[in-house]
Amino acid sequence: MIRKIRDNSSKLKLVLIFALCCLILLIFRAKNHPDLVELYYSGSIYPTIRNGLQFIFNKIPFSAGDIFYILAILAIMVLIYELLKPSFLKVARKGIRRKIIINMILSFEIALVLFYLFWALNYFRIPASERLGLSRFNYSNTELFQLTSAFIDSANTLRAEIKPAQWEQGRDKIYAESARSIRALPEIYNPDNQSVPEIKSSAFSWLINYFGTAGYFNPFTGEAQVNSEIPVYLKPFVACHEMAHAIGYGREDEANFIGFISASKSQNQFVRYSAYYLAAQEFMQETARLDTIMFKKLKSKISAPFMADLKHEQAFWEQYRGTLRNFSNIFYDNYLKANKQPEGLQSYNRMIILTMAYYKKRGLLKTP
Repeated sequence: MIRKIRDNSSKLKLVLIFALCCLILLIFRAKNHPDLVELYYSGSIYPTIRNGLQFIFNKIPFSAGDIFYILAILAIMVLIYELLKPSFLKVARKGIRRKIIINMILSFEIALVLFYLFWALNYFRIPASERLGLSRFNYSNTELFQLTSAFIDSANTLRAEIKPAQWEQGRDKIYAESARSIRALPEIYNPDNQSVPEIKSSAFSWLINYFGTAGYFNPFTGEAQVNSEIPVYLKPFVACHEMAHAIGYGREDEANFIGFISASKSQNQFVRYSAYYLAAQEFMQETARLDTIMFKKLKSKISAPFMADLKHEQAFWEQYRGTLRNFSNIFYDNYLKANKQPEGLQSYNRMIILTMAYYKKRGLLKTP
């Protein structure tokens, strides 16, 4: 009788595996239908899921997402141990491996479906450029250098104006100001159907340093996580970037763009400095790729305090560079390519295109 129940359970799991596999294939077909994703998922289903998750997890003072991932990793380790144990112990246990493999496949499929249902279908929605009416993507090198110079000037000025006490302000104030900057942009934030998550510091910042991670959005809990150990002037921009993910901007270039635009318009000097600090870096990297002479010229404009911050950040990440970081870069690069971001990690740098289009649309560039 017990054996019959087990057999029926295994058959049910196999049926579930097949059904979930079909559902996963259907989910990936959504890449070809951004209009439907925008209308039904991003415009209706996702806001309901997001608001529900935030209603639960915003009230928890610590990062529930960190606990979730730790439990998931432990569960995977237990399953692997159970799978390999018969070999190590030289014990013949009929059907044990088959059962564990079925459980692993089923667990993976469930996690993947929940991942896309809870958030990741936003990768397949209509691009933010279209939703925000940004269409002038062509720009000259002169225009790029002009905006790069402006960003450096803004960062220099803000860095000089920031009072010493602002460098010592608590993370809660930084997070609150960052959230306020997102809510202040009517073109991206609608209070009627959107909410921003409580920004939380990751309890495992010491670990994610080795992955080169400044922050992450947890789709299973709707929490925006910030690495608490990164230099303080990076935190506002990172917080805005992760909140952009939370309100439905899946692509990394879009989240970078929204993070910059929202932080750069903040009433808080420290938040604005974080925005221009990151933007100046991005634009300088593109300048270096296009014109090394202009790069050196623009680099000479960087003030001593701004340059000190750049060197401090570089030294911070350098101490964690190693094999684990290289592996995570390869993994994440392929992850982005699988989710409608063929540029992989280069997607982060595409925020330059969106930013240039945004400034041109508003007539903020002096076209020669």
